[in-house]
Amino acid sequence: MTDSLQRVVTALDKVARTSLVWPRGLINPGGPHRVLAGTLLPVSIGEDECAVFGRLIERFRPAHTFIVGNAFGFSSCYIADVMSQHGGQSVVTLDSEVEGRGRDCAAVARRLADTLQLNLLRNKKGRSPEDTARAVETDCHDLVFIDGDHRHPQVMRDFEGILPYTDEHTIFVWHDFWMTGIVPCLRLAESRGMKWMGLPTSCEMILGTRDAGIFSELRDMFPAGIENQSPHSPLLAPAIIAKIIAQQVWESITYRLGFTHSVTQTE
Repeated sequence: MTDSLQRVVTALDKVARTSLVWPRGLINPGGPHRVLAGTLLPVSIGEDECAVFGRLIERFRPAHTFIVGNAFGFSSCYIADVMSQHGGQSVVTLDSEVEGRGRDCAAVARRLADTLQLNLLRNKKGRSPEDTARAVETDCHDLVFIDGDHRHPQVMRDFEGILPYTDEHTIFVWHDFWMTGIVPCLRLAESRGMKWMGLPTSCEMILGTRDAGIFSELRDMFPAGIENQSPHSPLLAPAIIAKIIAQQVWESITYRLGFTHSVTQTE
């Protein structure tokens, strides 16, 4: 797990210039997260959140993973690297390549995967759910990571788009519970028989499955998890986003002026 993270970070440093953000976490302690230097968005998952995926893959050994949202490939390459050591067969990402400098991010994601020689990873351009059926390469995925557009109802559309290519044993992961589009999707997932819990990671991850036995194992693995975690105030997301934009704008300006900073604080 740690080796995979080091490999991905080292390879990313070779193919792109990045900046660290939220070095001590955003909603909870954790992080750091990364952006391409001089950009505002997208922001990667935190290193503490990579560790969650590492534990899931080591324990459940998914053969096939599907990821909605890929940005510059940090999380997908980490997931693929760990899966390659535990019998994984495929990781497919679907990204519309429109967030931030979308084409630049996609190019970095491809170079990163090539540098790491992750032959099981296929990054595909397209929109979810319109292009989901075209993108999938198997009838059933063991692990699904939903981390695309976090606005409602897009998260629900992402979930419904991939649902036919899962079964009751599939583990679903959502990122950024603090963003308001996640909760309606979780309510929909509940109506489809899913149990879920929130993890106190930097940006808050959600783990869910329709299998009671697997869910019991997840609770044992992550005792700090909160089943059916209560939503945050609807005012939290706009406040955080405004602060992020202000900080990232300053980072972008100083980068273009040649005064680069390696760390942006959120305190």
